[in-house]
Amino acid sequence: MRARVPVMVARAVVSAVLVGAALTKLADPAEFTAAIERYRLVPPVVAGAAALYVPWLELVLAAAWWRTRWRTAAGLLVCVLLVVFVAAVASAWARGLDIDCGCFGKALDASLPLALARNVVLLAAAAWVWRADAAGK
Repeated sequence: MRARVPVMVARAVVSAVLVGAALTKLADPAEFTAAIERYRLVPPVVAGAAALYVPWLELVLAAAWWRTRWRTAAGLLVCVLLVVFVAAVASAWARGLDIDCGCFGKALDASLPLALARNVVLLAAAAWVWRADAAGK
């Protein structure tokens, strides 16, 4: 059981970040839509749809990750979601966009380099947890 404690702590941290991000996005969907549009990666209609569905996906995945039956699949989807976030932030930074990440609403948003670093760390933690879960450790 002691070997699972670090995995559970990492899962709790990543899940808490997902829930926190989702709640701030749900509190102001118009701002989240605008944040997605500032990335200039998708048309406005896609940004609007993403703003409606991404926060709920974050909440569902954070909860599902704690269910033994769904743990491995949810962990994989958390990793995929974080890869998308990393790619979007890296793309915006590489294109020289001067925007906030849009991750936690206006009050808590970070610069692109900080958001990229945070998302890479979260991705590494999520991948480690997913691998441990898949191996049954």
